[in-house]
Amino acid sequence: MRGELVRFPALPESLSVTQARETVGRILAVPISERAGRAKELRLEHPEVLLALCESLTERIEASPASVAEEADFFYRFLETPLRKIGEFDERDYFLGELALLAGGANRILFRRDDARRWFDRAESNFVRVANPSVHFARLAYQRLGLAAEERRFEEVLELAPAWAQSARQLGLAEDALKCRFLEGIAFWETGNAEQAIRVYREIQGDAQLLGIPRLAAQAASNLAHYYSSRGDAEEALACSRQALPLLQQMGNRVHLAKLQWSIGDLLRHQGKAGEAAEAYRSALRESEEIGLRGDVAAIHLVLADLLLDAGQQAQAEWEVRAALPIIDEERMVPEGFAALTLLRESLRRRKIDRQALRNLHGYFRE
Repeated sequence: MRGELVRFPALPESLSVTQARETVGRILAVPISERAGRAKELRLEHPEVLLALCESLTERIEASPASVAEEADFFYRFLETPLRKIGEFDERDYFLGELALLAGGANRILFRRDDARRWFDRAESNFVRVANPSVHFARLAYQRLGLAAEERRFEEVLELAPAWAQSARQLGLAEDALKCRFLEGIAFWETGNAEQAIRVYREIQGDAQLLGIPRLAAQAASNLAHYYSSRGDAEEALACSRQALPLLQQMGNRVHLAKLQWSIGDLLRHQGKAGEAAEAYRSALRESEEIGLRGDVAAIHLVLADLLLDAGQQAQAEWEVRAALPIIDEERMVPEGFAALTLLRESLRRRKIDRQALRNLHGYFRE
């Protein structure tokens, strides 16, 4: 998609797509601390290399968001200061906007919301100076809507997601339109409209298959698996899990693999298979820890605590809660759930976990 939106004039030292990608591979193998001093050798200012870099980081964002955040930050700072002329027509503004959008998206996945918001503002300040900015503003709008969903501003999402999806379609951004619908489906689910949420995700899955976007089809199936599991519909949940799992594994989409393992844990729990559920949750926990999804790590610790309480294992449940709380504090994850967090801490002090407080930590505990 990005390659279809951007065209650069031929340069005297033009590179093929393959050469540009090979150059990116060599750049990323060099420690960040050494790159600036080898800028000319590594072709850090070559527009075709930068375009291939942005494509590479986009492909990796759901497998390794922490490394994408770090790489996008480095290249943004490198292009920003000193003022560098990129290409024949100075494509610098485009690349600064693109790298800021990547950094913001990676930070959003990592639950670093204040950082994400700052990067989105940087992206906007650069995209406003490029040709056809409406395309980039539509992509930026999706990321900001993602923040709204994560901060539980669901009325805002339900109002704006359909409008931005329509704008994206009109701009030829079919994938971004579907991604806006993802957020709409989440908002329906979180506001208690389960039937509408499932309908939206069924439509997304079908549209993604027709458009040849297997990544979104797999993610839609993964979300459906969680929704059906939460409703106790084991047959549909298993069917969706079987559709999603091989695709996510094939694409190396570790973010959604972790979430799917989490959903499988929910399903097994609904079936009364507590031991297998705990195993699935711990698989999701390990995956989330390895890729830096600290918000999901905290959430899964809380899920495990609730499961352990069902089994009468108060001490082990308390350990899981204590593992989650420092992460919630460090990342400032639940300002809207401060009262529940306070009650949970107090119940820990009394050595008897308040389960309602545990379940009231919005956005980080799945009923």
